[in-house]
Amino acid sequence: MKIENLISEKYSTFSEGDIFLAKFILSNKELIPKLSITELANQSLTSKSSVLRFAQKLGFSGFTELKNFMKWGNFFSESPIAHSDFGEYIRNSINNTLEHIKDINLHEIHKAIDESEHIYLIGTGLAQQLLAAEMQRVFLGIGKEMQVLPIGMQNNLYQILIERMDESDLLIIFSQSGNNLTLKEALTTPILKNVKILSITADDNNWLAHHSTFHISTQVEPSSMTMLNLNSTYHVVIEMLAYSYIKYKM
Repeated sequence: MKIENLISEKYSTFSEGDIFLAKFILSNKELIPKLSITELANQSLTSKSSVLRFAQKLGFSGFTELKNFMKWGNFFSESPIAHSDFGEYIRNSINNTLEHIKDINLHEIHKAIDESEHIYLIGTGLAQQLLAAEMQRVFLGIGKEMQVLPIGMQNNLYQILIERMDESDLLIIFSQSGNNLTLKEALTTPILKNVKILSITADDNNWLAHHSTFHISTQVEPSSMTMLNLNSTYHVVIEMLAYSYIKYKM
């Protein structure tokens, strides 16, 4: 499905601001995937919260997912790539991630996992929520319980649990960009309460990485194929953390 179809389906629910933003996006389809949410808000004379609400009206968890959706559309319509190129891209990204993990001192992360009273997992989008569930499954298999939380201050369960969190707990967060507006709001209380945070994002230069106790970035090789947002590199991080944690406990 194309962005035009999504906008057409939801058009009847749009406010005047949504209609203005939709027209701007349709007039700048090639530009949108290159912009941050702040840049889009400034160029469309709207606000970051308006952009976020618009993306959510279209069925996305946030602007990043909308942007990736548009990247895929432009990519396949204009830049067909051979399967062998995809394979090389994935292999290089996984190898880069493995080398990056070797350079990280995981001891303190293992210690936090081992000694924390409670461990909570958060994913900022659908793909990240699945990664959180996968980490829960992997660590449960080695005897370490973790709880997946829904994100957002509008969620009653999340509100109850963050009130209970303290510095003896660990919060593990999967985020592609690390700049999600909902995430920033949701982490206000945990940060103030000195809850330990392990963030796993696509790169090191983002808000979440700068506000985390520990951080691991997946190392996707720079390429014209960056719209893939490879989940395979995140799975590498999960499995390396699990297997190295077993070694830590021995």
